[in-house]
Amino acid sequence: MKDMSDQRRFPDARRTEEFLELYSSCQHSLYVYIVTLIGNPVDAHDVLQDTNLVLWQKFDQFECGTSFSAWAREVARYRVLRYRQIHANDTPILDPSVLDALAKRLDEVDWRQDELYTEQLLDCIERLGDADRELIRLRYHSSVRVKALAEQLHRSENAVSQSLGRIRRLLRKCVEEGVKRTEEGDSAE
Repeated sequence: MKDMSDQRRFPDARRTEEFLELYSSCQHSLYVYIVTLIGNPVDAHDVLQDTNLVLWQKFDQFECGTSFSAWAREVARYRVLRYRQIHANDTPILDPSVLDALAKRLDEVDWRQDELYTEQLLDCIERLGDADRELIRLRYHSSVRVKALAEQLHRSENAVSQSLGRIRRLLRKCVEEGVKRTEEGDSAE
């Protein structure tokens, strides 16, 4: 017979799958929430990892049927406060009342809309031709400046800028159409 500690260490697969689905659906918005409160992307990643660990450890306290994202943001807020206490002498910090007001305002943001746009953007990037997708990857993912791209591609800076502008317009149109289709599909249900 297994004791209760074994059940805590080895949760059933269905519960693990439920956690992973909820967890993965809010990671981007949770990171944005944390980086907004901390201001430093590197430190925000550390706090996100700390938050994820607490979310997993306390998942049995999550009430099914409530908003996992709201619960995760509340956990993250406490992890940010802990981070700020530990690093109080390192950097100037906001007064806790300001942090609470900012956290409350961020709770009002519609993260689902942000996630919808992100999902559509990734889908639209995948639809680009190889050369356009590579140009976008180099410019925005690898942060290569236009001048360096022009040299690398043996093109003028103006030509690279025009290509990037054309691709951004294509992506904007694709994202807007995809969001519209998704929202129309949601309202038809």
